[in-house]
Amino acid sequence: MGIFDYFFSHAKQKQDKPIRDKIKNRKFFSNMLIELAKEKGETERLILEANTNKRLDTVYLHWSLGEQYISEIEIKYSMDANMTELKRIYSNSLEYFIAGLAIDDPIYFEILKRVSLGILLNVSCAEFQQLIDYVERVDNQAKPADWTPDLLLWFMLNARMGEDKIQTHVNKLAFPKLYKGLFKLTQLSDAQAAKKALIDYIGKWYNLNKDAPWYNNHLKTSCYRGYWAWEVAAVAKILRIDDSDLKDNPFYPYDMVHWEEDYTTNDE
Repeated sequence: MGIFDYFFSHAKQKQDKPIRDKIKNRKFFSNMLIELAKEKGETERLILEANTNKRLDTVYLHWSLGEQYISEIEIKYSMDANMTELKRIYSNSLEYFIAGLAIDDPIYFEILKRVSLGILLNVSCAEFQQLIDYVERVDNQAKPADWTPDLLLWFMLNARMGEDKIQTHVNKLAFPKLYKGLFKLTQLSDAQAAKKALIDYIGKWYNLNKDAPWYNNHLKTSCYRGYWAWEVAAVAKILRIDDSDLKDNPFYPYDMVHWEEDYTTNDE
């Protein structure tokens, strides 16, 4: 086999290799990454230009770059990226995310996704503390009119805090229609009941999110990054619920929950 035949064959094998997403193929996501790299490069250029000119209006630019990094994580997870790479991307993006979130205008679903991914990727305590500090400031200082201190969010945040620092001031869900079934999992002590509730909830998850901006994105040209229930997986990981029946579920990021177990097995 000639050298060009070898590389062509190798590239084709990689292209044909199955990916995690069940709707789109590798080529689709590869093209998404190319376009995303251009967007990130332009945003980074604008931030550098703004800093050089001593302009202060960079909050939106930081928010944009932070979201672009999250898009990169979602696209690469939908393909076959390992969690070590995704964790690095998350760490690189955190400063932009925090800098881009105005304390008087928090966006709940972005924060929930970022916290969920922090749990799943097991980011450092220092990095996670930045998320805790931000939510605390929003809850206790800014108190925006359309913001509700949230039980689900604090369940996740408290999972990474010491017993002496756990927050108990929250008493309701910000979006009960959407997350009542998920929060129910946190109240179950029976393992089989928790497993059943997890399976039931993930079965309803996509349709529960019919008002989300990403709903049915797979029907659009270049918006789809995968449909992954990060918050559901984060709760399952915290509670160590038996999710073995969801290994091939199209919405459940099973690999994100169990990647550290695979590393431990390989080390042994």
